[in-house]
Amino acid sequence: MRHKLSRQDTIYAVALAGISAAVALLMVWLGVVVRFSTVAFFIAASIAVMVPASQKYYVSSVFAYLVSAGLSFLVAGDVFSVMGYVVYFGPMAIITAVFFNHKDKVKWWIALIVKVVYINAALAILYFLCHNIVLDESIIDKVQYWMIALFGTVILASVDYMLQFIYRRAGVLLSRVLRKKGAKPTDSDIVENDDEDAPSGESPFEEWGVGGDDFDNDNGNAPDDDNDKNDDDSDDSNDDDLQ
Repeated sequence: MRHKLSRQDTIYAVALAGISAAVALLMVWLGVVVRFSTVAFFIAASIAVMVPASQKYYVSSVFAYLVSAGLSFLVAGDVFSVMGYVVYFGPMAIITAVFFNHKDKVKWWIALIVKVVYINAALAILYFLCHNIVLDESIIDKVQYWMIALFGTVILASVDYMLQFIYRRAGVLLSRVLRKKGAKPTDSDIVENDDEDAPSGESPFEEWGVGGDDFDNDNGNAPDDDNDKNDDDSDDSNDDDLQ
């Protein structure tokens, strides 16, 4: 059963999207300014994009990526300097989060194949179209693309496993931070609240109020309206018996 998010949950989702976009944009900008640690800042930006997805707010994560990627073209003097984030680190963060959230449904080796394919596609785009893979001029003529693809796949796959570890911890910490009640919940409250308040993840648009069970699929009547109608019918029948 899918749960339509409450107004407060929707506010959380929108706030997370805005904060994640701002942090990701800051990290991308620092990656452009501080040239010697560009990859590290891009990884930090991807972690920021993953934050909403840790609560299964997938649309919020996509929104954070699109906003940060779009604005990064404005803050960067060289468009190609941010292509590493736009082409690989941003989208891969969302892919990793989705597969991790559904790891009980998707085999690990299927997720690995999809990621390896995407890694090589991104490397090809960055190398042939964007010319964004920088190598030392003394060795650039000695290195062929297949070498870049091989070592790049191994390195980026290792980075992805690191992201999964960080993502797991971020999800636990964020769940505690976003606890709505001021009182510290008990273990039973945590279980109940997780079932009632947390997004189910079945619909990626839940945080925007789409896909709820407010209306009955058969006759289009709200469940409460049906119950009220049944109560009125029973009252009428009781009045007839008394007469």
